[in-house]
Amino acid sequence: MSKNVYRFKGNFKSFLFVLAILIVFGFLYYTQILVNQLQQQSREFLNFKVKIFEENINNENVEDMSFFFQNVIQTADYPIIYTDANKQPLAWKNIDIPAISPPIPEDTLRLLKNMLEKFEKENPPIPISYQGQVLGYYYYGESAIIRQLRWLPLIEIIVVALFILIGYAGFSSIKKSEERLIWVGMAKETAHQLGTPLSSLMGWLEYLKDSPKHLDKVLPEVEKDLQRLQTITNRFSQIGSLPDIKPENVGELIQETANYFQKRIPSKNGRIQLKVDLCNKLLTVGLNRDLFSWVLENLIKNALDALGEEGGVVTVRCGEAGEDHVFIEVSDTGKGISNQHRKNIFKPGYSTKKRGWGLGLSLAKRIVENYHGGKLYLKETQVGKGSTFRVVFKKA
Repeated sequence: MSKNVYRFKGNFKSFLFVLAILIVFGFLYYTQILVNQLQQQSREFLNFKVKIFEENINNENVEDMSFFFQNVIQTADYPIIYTDANKQPLAWKNIDIPAISPPIPEDTLRLLKNMLEKFEKENPPIPISYQGQVLGYYYYGESAIIRQLRWLPLIEIIVVALFILIGYAGFSSIKKSEERLIWVGMAKETAHQLGTPLSSLMGWLEYLKDSPKHLDKVLPEVEKDLQRLQTITNRFSQIGSLPDIKPENVGELIQETANYFQKRIPSKNGRIQLKVDLCNKLLTVGLNRDLFSWVLENLIKNALDALGEEGGVVTVRCGEAGEDHVFIEVSDTGKGISNQHRKNIFKPGYSTKKRGWGLGLSLAKRIVENYHGGKLYLKETQVGKGSTFRVVFKKA
């Protein structure tokens, strides 16, 4: 199963990478088409403008080209060079060469001719004719807007790529941090789960060494601790795989878990109480006993921790939520949860306790929602008055 998951992740990442490449090239191709269309429209408009000028000069006795320069060259916002019939530069604009009166120096003339070759590759020169005779040629390059549009997609892609890289690095760091917290939390949770029965077994062993004649009294307790170890083993073995779900009586499971805590909660002179409201014995839900008891244990333990030194009451109740669902609630009269902590209580590694490892509620939520298709949420809380967590399952 894990191999299939890793294969799926690898294929999905490859698919996303290929899709991103296709989107980038598609975006570039589409933008290039728009730029070419804009350039073609600009070229057609310029040809039309030159054609009108030719018609005017062919109908009048033109002695110079002042009209052409004033209405075509002087109004242009793109690089242009006007040449004579022999393609020798006469006038220019919007290029990094200052205007010079003839004769033009050789070095400047060489630069202008190099630009003519460049412009000719970008746009064919437009001849200016008078009574069938070519007077000169109009060379022009791309406008500043078209050049910016050509670079715009690449700039956008670079910016988006940088944003994605920064986001990926950030999310990877967060993911690694969460994974580290989960591993640490699982290790501590394992030690915590194993600690109680192992400590109990060690105590019974020392007791037997001092009083071997009480073997009959000790064996049932040892058996309970061994069963507890077996339950813990079953719990951890089912994390990451589909658990075995069976119809179970909710009330009985709640009572079993409550009985386990009744013998282990600190008395604090009777200031801490664990109460169980009796449920309808007919309420059955599709559950995995080992995992569900783990959820209840985490909720009850959190509720007991919330009581603090002053003590209080933890109440577990269950009932019907509509016609098709069953709810289980764990309430306490403890310190409650502030608004700034409410959104983080189910995050792995998050804990407000000094010695907490922040995995109990996260693990409980995963068991309820991912493995049982139920819902676990904080129903209500009030600072200084307590909290109520609710679990909702569909009836069996």
